[in-house]
Amino acid sequence: MLVIVITGLPGSGKTIVSDTVREMGLPVLTMGDIIREEASKSGISSSKASVVLRLRYGTRAIAYKTIQRITGSDVIVIDGARSIREIEAIEEALSVKVILVYVVAPWKARFERLLKRARPDDPKTLEDFLMRDLRELRYGLGDLIARADYILVNDSTIEEFREKVRKLFNTLLTLSKTS
Repeated sequence: MLVIVITGLPGSGKTIVSDTVREMGLPVLTMGDIIREEASKSGISSSKASVVLRLRYGTRAIAYKTIQRITGSDVIVIDGARSIREIEAIEEALSVKVILVYVVAPWKARFERLLKRARPDDPKTLEDFLMRDLRELRYGLGDLIARADYILVNDSTIEEFREKVRKLFNTLLTLSKTS
């Protein structure tokens, strides 16, 4: 089984990566969906649900809930890991070595994207944006860049970025068939 995990700070372009690989026919599970579902069920914000799930059930909880949604596929893409512990949970549960793709983008571009995206939990001010980044980094997101197998830089047009994504994932699929 080939398991590719996408990570990066909010607004970096993880959703563009997920949408692009979905169009390529690959199954994608989004860890943020687990959080948004919990938020909706509990009547709290996604930001709070993210913290509550991890405090109540442990740092690997969201990874475990995501793994439960995997159906019989030789390739799976998981969007949204936030820590080494989540990567370890996926690797241990599936007995695989995860390929980690870290998506990066300039902070101003990320802030502007989040303002335009306007999800309920997206920051409305620069201070909110910086606080959210700090929270994400405290989860361990910064540690993942050191563990990343590939880094995708999202500093161009959407179509140019999508082309980078297609090239990388086609390479990963080709490599997995030869190994």
